[in-house]
Amino acid sequence: MKIALLIPAYCPSPTLINLIRELSASLFEKLIVVNDGSSADYDGIFDELKIITNKLILLKHETNMGKGAALKTGFNYLLQHGGDIDGVVTADADGQHTAEDIMNVAGNSNTRKTIVLGYRHFDGSVPLRSRFGNQTTRKVLKLLFGLDIYDTQTGLRGLSADILPLMARIPYDRYEYELEMLLVCKKNKVSFIEVPISTIYIDNNKSSHFNALVDSTKIYFVLFRYVIASLLTAAVDYLAFILFISMTDNILLSTLMARGVALAVNYSLLRFMVFKVDTGISKSFPKYILLVLAAGFVTAFLISTISRISGINVVVAKMISELTLYPLIFWVQKTIIFTRED
Repeated sequence: MKIALLIPAYCPSPTLINLIRELSASLFEKLIVVNDGSSADYDGIFDELKIITNKLILLKHETNMGKGAALKTGFNYLLQHGGDIDGVVTADADGQHTAEDIMNVAGNSNTRKTIVLGYRHFDGSVPLRSRFGNQTTRKVLKLLFGLDIYDTQTGLRGLSADILPLMARIPYDRYEYELEMLLVCKKNKVSFIEVPISTIYIDNNKSSHFNALVDSTKIYFVLFRYVIASLLTAAVDYLAFILFISMTDNILLSTLMARGVALAVNYSLLRFMVFKVDTGISKSFPKYILLVLAAGFVTAFLISTISRISGINVVVAKMISELTLYPLIFWVQKTIIFTRED
């Protein structure tokens, strides 16, 4: 197996030099380091890396673009210049990953359409923000996506070469990129392998460039974008429904007109923000319209039935009807309408 190592590095510590030196005699085909816009103060570290081994390939961003962008730069380099590379291992530059663990992950990256995750043990020695963030994300991934992964935030990963095109197309550029990797792998039926690694946090992880507020917000946007898109569409839909019902006093007509107003917004959100598929409009939009019309008729029937039987306000009846149909509509969108073209 020909495996490459990829390390995104932003203002790295000298521990990166020691790591590359340890791995210089390993069986890695290439050692790729991406300088993600580090300041000139760190030029000495990158200069020293270049003289350790002729396996080293140093790529550079002129400005800081984010960890995800650095990983994609490395993936795109391998897609263009990797030749017959079988896979790539990604590792962090902050000293959290040992050479032994990196080689262990590389040794397990030996099957097609596979991602290997090096997982840490989250005991009391782990900083609270890392322990809490990982545990919370783990529960959300399992609940919403059926993905049971112990260490969702690990940066030590082994990817088979055949999934690199998928990874290179992910639109995110910062820490949320690594979470989206997991969701993309799940969607495309990539196999997951988890192997234990050492749990290392130097000086309580002070060297991390993770911004707890900004980066956490971006990460959870990735997880809850389905709900966010639904809420934005619902806001447009409900406002339009209230307006039209006051003008027409016709439930069916108001429901269909409100759906028409929200249609463009919803379709764009689903296609570009939620499912992120490259299916052409000519293929997905007609099916989407049919779903909208069918859901409109069913929703109108439910609103009328619920309001007549219970006597509650039609706006409340609409909310109940929408929540009842939501899981079915989401399933149709995901499995039939917004499917990825291979």
